[in-house]
Amino acid sequence: MPIRGLLIAVLLLTVSPQTQPRSPIHVESLVYPSIARYARIQGDVVLVAQIGSDGRVSIPIRKSGHPILLQAAEDNLKTWKFQSGEDLEMEITYHFKIGGEPTYGDPGTRCSFDLPNSVTVVTRPPAVETNYSSHQKHGPQ
Repeated sequence: MPIRGLLIAVLLLTVSPQTQPRSPIHVESLVYPSIARYARIQGDVVLVAQIGSDGRVSIPIRKSGHPILLQAAEDNLKTWKFQSGEDLEMEITYHFKIGGEPTYGDPGTRCSFDLPNSVTVVTRPPAVETNYSSHQKHGPQ
């Protein structure tokens, strides 16, 4: 009986670290790309990155999503740092969303992190600017 308990303990010690994903110890918020905001581009970006034993993120090896959003997500992910441990691949999904009332100027970006593998990036849509005053004052030309 004691040997069986010892074998189970050894098995748990050798399996547990490999099955649990490493958590980020440093993440940074990102700004919704202006051009994507004005073009009202939104959607998911999926990156599969190599996390080194030192916790640094190398250039993602597989990726999908709109190119403008993809670049913003990739630049952001390169700033993350994870707990040190064995090299591993990790899938991270960025959810880019536009919602709320339109605003003029920079509406700011809200980032919420569902760590270790999901980020939601939300911004407000730009207000539609109309300039009818020049035609009303001078009439058609």
